[in-house]
Amino acid sequence: MKRIFSLFFMAGVFLSLQAQVQLRYEQNRTLTYEEIIQAYHELDSIWPSARLIRTGITDIGKPLHLFLISRQQVFDPEAIGKSGIPVILINNGIHPGEPPGIDASIQLARDIFAGRNGMGNFPDHVIIAIIPVYNVGGCLDRSPYHRANQDTPPESGFRGNGRNLDLNRDFIKADSRNAHSLEHIFQQLHPLVFLDTHVTNGSDHQYTITLIPTVYQKMVPGMGTYFHEKMIPALFDYMKNSPYEMIPYVRSVHVTPDGGISAYNDLPRISTGYASLFNTFAFMTENHVYKPFRDQVKSVYTFMHGMIAFTVDHAAEMMKIRNEADRYRETQEKFVLNWKLDTTDYSLITFKGYEVSNVKGVATGMEYRWYDVSRPYTRKIRFYETFDPVTTVKKPEGYLIPQAWHEALDRLKLNNVKMYRLSRDTTLTVSAKIIMALDYSRKPYNGHFQYRNIRYRTEKEKIRFYKGDYFIPLNQPVNKYIVETLEPDAPDSYFSWNFFDEILDQREYFSPSTFEKKAAEVLAEDSALKSQFEQRRKTDTVFAANRYAQLRFIYENSHYMEKSYRRYPVYSLYMAVPLPVEQDH
Repeated sequence: MKRIFSLFFMAGVFLSLQAQVQLRYEQNRTLTYEEIIQAYHELDSIWPSARLIRTGITDIGKPLHLFLISRQQVFDPEAIGKSGIPVILINNGIHPGEPPGIDASIQLARDIFAGRNGMGNFPDHVIIAIIPVYNVGGCLDRSPYHRANQDTPPESGFRGNGRNLDLNRDFIKADSRNAHSLEHIFQQLHPLVFLDTHVTNGSDHQYTITLIPTVYQKMVPGMGTYFHEKMIPALFDYMKNSPYEMIPYVRSVHVTPDGGISAYNDLPRISTGYASLFNTFAFMTENHVYKPFRDQVKSVYTFMHGMIAFTVDHAAEMMKIRNEADRYRETQEKFVLNWKLDTTDYSLITFKGYEVSNVKGVATGMEYRWYDVSRPYTRKIRFYETFDPVTTVKKPEGYLIPQAWHEALDRLKLNNVKMYRLSRDTTLTVSAKIIMALDYSRKPYNGHFQYRNIRYRTEKEKIRFYKGDYFIPLNQPVNKYIVETLEPDAPDSYFSWNFFDEILDQREYFSPSTFEKKAAEVLAEDSALKSQFEQRRKTDTVFAANRYAQLRFIYENSHYMEKSYRRYPVYSLYMAVPLPVEQDH
């Protein structure tokens, strides 16, 4: 009876495989959104260790799907995260006009279940999680005209999502529903390894695939050393022994790559920068736009194979390193907010490029410089990958945030930040930051006029907090995420992304016609201020001739000036004091 059942099952599998969605990357075609989801539904229906689940909503109104390969048949993301089984998370289609990872992931999943290319035992040691398409709205918006610099495939998706956001600039600020759904899954799975698949253009060279690993200096020291000295070299060696030799992402220091290339400073707005905040080994593949699509797909497939194989072989060691990194973050005292590329420190790497020649433009008839594929070269070039700390901050015992600032608080909750709520009204002496100056953007960047070069002064103040306000202790594995979002001068802080703009508006003012008398009273009561006022009138002729400017000077330096103006509403507590709190649920 069992044999008859087995025969019927295998016959069903055969018929299902015959009818499966056909990958067409050999014919320079990528799948549509409907075909992508159908391909995973087929695997779900055939294999007990496969499951396609809906994990949230996207801005276009369609669900965000997650495909799980779990020999243990554990398919609940929260249970997976708590299981201790290493998780590899692969994200595709963040820019749907860059689709090789989408097709490669389907091929990878099929080959794992079929046991091809030595992958039959992969899921015995790890759980593989694949996001088929992250930017669903962009994937549905197919056109042959989205990618002016791309010849292949002839029709693909749009870079922006349903609300025209670049999702690979949205991780830390999480404006999109896509980001909320993905980050919820990320926090549940707590992946050991993360891969985000992309395509790039720009300079031309002989490589089909390039790699952006997260900046290893930003990682916990032991984890960064392992990443830089063992994992990354092993993957480059793996690719070198395949048909698709790999090079670091070609980010030219000067005009062309032969002048040197540098590592990419992946800020937390970027997928890998976000992932590394949580002690995840994070990669971004960048296939080369000028290479045939079939080779783009096969090369990222090859990288996935090597990445999974390395993780399977070293899973226990990597999990131990990651767990130690989590404990390190809990007690880490200082955090680097800003990094700068060290242009004095470099290594020499072999680079296979093309010489640059003058070319006559077909449309304009004018000459320009471009890469001559008839003149390949192999030479040593400089590779800069050392980043030095610029700004360092000492962590406080914790932060206090009034409950009114729910945009920031909601994102902290989304990312598993442990918070407590005050159980009664109370007054506390805290360290407050007063924003002194900042640089404004002239145009929006991914939906925000982001601030840069933020300067502040710090004051000790007694602040009234209310029942329900939040206390965030810095004794957590996610401390790096907390510090990088809540210190205002961090490059991707919540403040820089406009979540606290209201404090930059002044709410109370004075009327020159009625404040004259009160201004005199202020000067009479404050001899130091009066001295400053008189000194400025003597030395500043413009000030001395401007009545309004004089009244404003007195007003802004008096007790009439509102205390909340430019006072950043995230307060630091540097001493452990008993607080009336209860855990937030």
